[in-house]
Amino acid sequence: MLDLKAKLAAAGLVTKQDVERAEAEKRGRGRKGEPRQAPPAGGLPVASLRGKPKGEIYDAVRRFVDKVRLDPVGAPPSETAAPFHFPLPTGRIGRLVLEPELAAQLEAGTAGVIAFMSNHGLAHAVVPAACAREIAELMPIWLRVLVGDERAGQLAAPAEKPARDGP
Repeated sequence: MLDLKAKLAAAGLVTKQDVERAEAEKRGRGRKGEPRQAPPAGGLPVASLRGKPKGEIYDAVRRFVDKVRLDPVGAPPSETAAPFHFPLPTGRIGRLVLEPELAAQLEAGTAGVIAFMSNHGLAHAVVPAACAREIAELMPIWLRVLVGDERAGQLAAPAEKPARDGP
């Protein structure tokens, strides 16, 4: 049985190039197969968010990440995708499955891995390096990976146990 793409091509409604272009766009790439480019940094109002309640910061960062993230949301990884490991503030290791282009951007320092509060709890995303730095200005512990930034991969300070009175 033929799939829909083959049926449309057989009927002359689409060309092979149309199918390839649609598949490339579905994977989050442009027409020529280049990685999707994020909008320039500067969209997160860091100065106005300082001192705001956590809920407002979480909402602003969530909306910002939705606009600038480089990794596709909910799309299954391709056959060439590989796991990328990074440190969590708890001392454990986190993992994202990334396409080779994104892993290369992380290694080159043009992108970074950040944590943020999604609608479903703590999540991680790959964003351009400038965007990762903006998020780190608000929440330094959320910067997980960024080449050349000493704030990346920090461990959370251990909670002190209260002193006990008596035996």
